Amino acid sequence: MHSNGRFEAMEPNAMTGGTETLLDASFLGRALELAWRAAGRTHPNPLVGALVVKESRIVAEGYHKRSGLAHAEILALDEAGRAAEGSTLYVTLEPCAHKGKTPPCVDRIISSGVRRVVACTQDPFPHVSGGGFEKLKSNRIQVDVGCLKEQALLLNLPYFMRHLGLGSIVTLKIASTMDGRIASVPGKRDAITGKEAQLYAHRLRASHDAVLIGVETLLTDRPLLDCRLLEDVDPPVPVVLDANLRFPEDYPWIKEGRAFFVCCGMNADASKVQQVEKTNGRVLRCKMEAEELDITNVVSTLEGEGVSSILVEGGGKVFSSFIDRNLWNAAYTFVSPLFFGEEGVAMYRKRFANKEPGAFPVDAFRVGDDFLLRMLNEKTRSELLEKLV
Repeated sequence: MHSNGRFEAMEPNAMTGGTETLLDASFLGRALELAWRAAGRTHPNPLVGALVVKESRIVAEGYHKRSGLAHAEILALDEAGRAAEGSTLYVTLEPCAHKGKTPPCVDRIISSGVRRVVACTQDPFPHVSGGGFEKLKSNRIQVDVGCLKEQALLLNLPYFMRHLGLGSIVTLKIASTMDGRIASVPGKRDAITGKEAQLYAHRLRASHDAVLIGVETLLTDRPLLDCRLLEDVDPPVPVVLDANLRFPEDYPWIKEGRAFFVCCGMNADASKVQQVEKTNGRVLRCKMEAEELDITNVVSTLEGEGVSSILVEGGGKVFSSFIDRNLWNAAYTFVSPLFFGEEGVAMYRKRFANKEPGAFPVDAFRVGDDFLLRMLNEKTRSELLEKLV
């Protein structure tokens, strides 16, 4: 919004040749927020949010709450009723044009009298993939696509990567102080971010198959790596990088009966392997690179175990390994208002921020008292957009 209070047109929409406005971005931003509420509950379906807007006012909202239930567009149109006639439908993903567990959304959109549909991006699912937009256009409904497309890619990155054949994904989740520290002193666990950021992080976990940490973080912090702040969500599988199998015998995952992976070196002690595998843990032998595990081999080994999306939560050496090899697709950096000073443990050998080579800054915003910077790997972004246009 400009200082005069008016919403003005942005650059022409590269995907459609139309124009998108700051008002469009505001409404789609709200739709993305709604969609995020269902993180971890819609798989294998994507997260989707929708709004019905008339005369620049939201008259109805909806989001896909769980696989098999009504889609976001249907919920919003049901709530809008007759007010949908002549309205604009804002939706984070292309409406479906095929019958799956629910009827096609485009048919309902057409019959509702919606005049315009604004979507962030095309759906890569083969049974949709442009077909929804084409059917809407053939029924004289204006379609504009591309506003907040990077935000939409982040929302459903595993879904996009899977359907576009781009392989498994690695997401970095980093929490640091204002001066780039992840602990006040070596070996100490510190609460860095607030409750709102922690809830956001649990939704991130719920959106991934696995959450990965190094053994030093395991022994120092003893994290649960679950989604306890969310209801009715399956937690990701924990993965520990532990070259020499220092995994403790009394870890809570063992008592809980929760499955987990421990990645060790090829020459790790066989008796220690047996000790872990007598529990509910699985040991994966991976290649070594000097004195550390070969991160690329770790990712491919996990992929062979059916893990297609990994959330990396630390610590500093682990982040360094992934960043130095450019082995990441998305990054979420939470920055708290705390300062730990020079005695604190550095987040990374060099600060990982929006000027990182190969990083595309998507957005930055407040999450409670903390600040969140979100980035896409430029190579990942380019590959996705090339396949979607």
